[in-house]
Amino acid sequence: MSLNAVRVASKVPATASVIFFHGLGDSGAGWQFLSDMARRSSDFDHVRFIFPNAPVTPVTVNSGIPMPSWFDIQRFGEWTNNDDVEGYLKSIETVGKYIDEEIAYGIKPERIIVGGFSQGGGLALGTAALSDKKVGAIIALSPATPFFSHLKENKVDVNKYTPVFHGHGTADPVIPIGAGKAISDLFKNHLGFENYDFNTYPGLQHSADPDEIESVLQLIKQIAPKE
Repeated sequence: MSLNAVRVASKVPATASVIFFHGLGDSGAGWQFLSDMARRSSDFDHVRFIFPNAPVTPVTVNSGIPMPSWFDIQRFGEWTNNDDVEGYLKSIETVGKYIDEEIAYGIKPERIIVGGFSQGGGLALGTAALSDKKVGAIIALSPATPFFSHLKENKVDVNKYTPVFHGHGTADPVIPIGAGKAISDLFKNHLGFENYDFNTYPGLQHSADPDEIESVLQLIKQIAPKE
């Protein structure tokens, strides 16, 4: 059975894939604008875009009411450690299934880019730190990664040299810039990531910035150019 996602086909035979995971309460369709922007240039005609949909599950900060979520969030403001490691790891396994699906389509692993926003960004970073699957690049926009202890204790080095793009707004009220800096420090100085690129966007709240998206598109073009 195919995994639940919005899929945007390439214009020519696909030789690269971008798998991008949405944030809490959103859906894959909420990030389809990324492929819409890419389609303005023929530089991305060979790229498949996959925007997975999270399962609908009870979320503690939503009074236990079910909503699309990749893992439970017990409380806002605590962005270093979280009790729902099991849910986080289960979703990282799901990321692996999407990667495997693209490989089965004939896409080379080094031309698969995994990204996400907020919770989805946390999945992308977790994949970089914990998965045994090598990918071409990681994109984490305003990531929620409240599993510092688990990441430190269980890291693998498969993606140690994989380029990571982390974008974060300085005015983010949901995942403050201080949390973003802590995540960057964790990956650079404790997990040993050699190509971790931390970028801040003045005045940006918990959303995406046009300059940030342009940088994301440039990274995709750099990692997976037309063959």
